[in-house]
Amino acid sequence: MSLSKKKNRRILIVDDETDVLEFLKLYLGSLGWEVDAVSSTSDAFQELENTTYFMILTDIAMPDMDGYEFISKIKEKGIPSEMALMTGFGYNPKHTLVKIYKTTRYPCLFKPFNRSKVIETVQRAWDSYHSDLLQSDSDSNN
Repeated sequence: MSLSKKKNRRILIVDDETDVLEFLKLYLGSLGWEVDAVSSTSDAFQELENTTYFMILTDIAMPDMDGYEFISKIKEKGIPSEMALMTGFGYNPKHTLVKIYKTTRYPCLFKPFNRSKVIETVQRAWDSYHSDLLQSDSDSNN
């Protein structure tokens, strides 16, 4: 498994809903991102064996493993990708998901998606992931 960070425009999307995978793959792809979409966390781990992604966008509720457990396992493995969560539960400030979101510190996108929020979340992840890589490039050019 590749644990080193490499400059890239790749996003891995993990969701058991085909329409969500298709929408995000088409939408983000049309904006110039390279998108791989898988329907299970086991498929996601297979992708992560061979490919470096700057961002992993995962659904919270999935049959094989929930998004929080998936992110924990990614962190345990030392995979340096930025993370974001997705959920079909609408925003409600008293909802457990909102409380959990405040403790995990990962962005959460609510379905149906607000396109500008998706773009903002992806761009922030790209900036965050690449900040030290871009800094080392400018240091080596001086």
